[in-house]
Amino acid sequence: MNHYHKLATTALANIKSIDRPHQDEQLTLDSPAKEVLTDFRLRTPLMIEQSTPINDAIEMMNRSHVKQKLVIDAAESFCGVITLADLMSVKVARASEATGLTRKDLTVANVMTGRSSLHAIDIKALRSAKIGDILTTLKSFGDQHVLVIDLETDSVRGIISVTDIARALHDPVNINARANSFAEIVSAVRE
Repeated sequence: MNHYHKLATTALANIKSIDRPHQDEQLTLDSPAKEVLTDFRLRTPLMIEQSTPINDAIEMMNRSHVKQKLVIDAAESFCGVITLADLMSVKVARASEATGLTRKDLTVANVMTGRSSLHAIDIKALRSAKIGDILTTLKSFGDQHVLVIDLETDSVRGIISVTDIARALHDPVNINARANSFAEIVSAVRE
């Protein structure tokens, strides 16, 4: 620590504003979908090892205020997704019944949604998509998030969540029921 030095500090008496990311216009359903993409080339994905006991996973997610993580194996290969809701749902009891394991012996692998059961959009399709298109897609499956993949590199490129969309639109979004029309999607955004 000898090669570091103390920086001068300043009083805050005259500081009244807080800088925030600048956004020229309010996002709408017609805004580009890439505006709500969490791009893993720019932001490290939240991951958890599939062998993590479910009680440890719940604690880790609660402590970090995270509702979902990508699941990886020991070699860091993508296996699926786990949500806090999964870890606290009837899926745990079903997994215990199916495997004969007690709750304390269950792992993330027993409760996660495997990659073969997930929905994804190729990054190329996302380039021309609108936020409303993403909501329509999420609503059609009743999902809270959709993965974005890069078919050229066979990798998970990012994720889009309902929470991120609601935050970007400054409006709550309800995805629980399937919509039959774009008008129903717009209605769900306004609920």
